[in-house]
Amino acid sequence: MKTFLAAFSLMLCAALATAADFDWKTRFTEGLVDANGKDVDLATLKNKTVAVYCSAHWCPPCRVFTPQLVKFANANKAKLAVVFISSDNDEAQMFAYMKETKMPWPAVPFRSAGGGAIKMEQGVTGIPTLLVYGKNGDLLTKNGRDLDGLKKLLGK
Repeated sequence: MKTFLAAFSLMLCAALATAADFDWKTRFTEGLVDANGKDVDLATLKNKTVAVYCSAHWCPPCRVFTPQLVKFANANKAKLAVVFISSDNDEAQMFAYMKETKMPWPAVPFRSAGGGAIKMEQGVTGIPTLLVYGKNGDLLTKNGRDLDGLKKLLGK
């Protein structure tokens, strides 16, 4: 029995160590950019819950939700990282939206294959959508817009 428990403990520790080291490059293959188009290090996502925010400047419900998410993200930046996937009409609108709403998070490059793949994989057909991934890269919820629920996922 002791041998079984020891082996189980080792496997659990290995699984937890692997989960904490998820490589976000597999999801965001083109990298990330800030509101000025400068590259953002993917290491900023390491060991955090990652919320992928699908939104656009032209979308009225997005423009209502985005300030709430900015406030929530700023209050939880030690545990939560947000990545923006734009559904704007062009790159200039994406950057204008990021600046206007003071998004403190990076975006995937405009119309990147990685952003499109995530939206397709998760069946995103409407915006705003907030997909929440655990530290291990597994999808936790497609209903991240429920900020009270997201607070619980973060352990608050």
